[in-house]
Amino acid sequence: MLLSLVHKKNSGFTLMEMLITIIVVGVIAAIAAPNLLGLLNRNRINTAIGDIEGAIREAQRQAMRSGRSCNITIDTTDNDNAISGGCLLSTRSLKNSINFNSNLNAITFSGKGNTNNSAILVVSMPDGTDSQKCLVMNAGLGLIRTGDYSGDPTGALAEANCQ
Repeated sequence: MLLSLVHKKNSGFTLMEMLITIIVVGVIAAIAAPNLLGLLNRNRINTAIGDIEGAIREAQRQAMRSGRSCNITIDTTDNDNAISGGCLLSTRSLKNSINFNSNLNAITFSGKGNTNNSAILVVSMPDGTDSQKCLVMNAGLGLIRTGDYSGDPTGALAEANCQ
């Protein structure tokens, strides 16, 4: 008998509670989306510069391992075949959403791993809004360093702009 006298409240959410929750989630998403896109673009740039550096180091090691001259070709117009050459184990490709610029088209390593080429390579996003990364390889021993590029990635490249 007592059970019939107890009035149960309907469970669930009201329309107002659901609208407030949707608005709060929307505001948080609007604040977080640009940061997430920037992080994604920086990750693409870092991956591309890492792939380029890996290809150059691989060519240098292959030249030293075989004891003969080794050439690699740098093609800034074709991201599918960005870095290729006879001594690389595989052709390196970059994502099509990446801009890639270089001051030379080929690098030659001697059988000792030395090079007469001084290279500057810059990787950036097409809209230029995110960070730009650079790779500088010095002539002689072929030492490589990477950093952030502060100049115009589409113009004449300067080693001084790679910090």
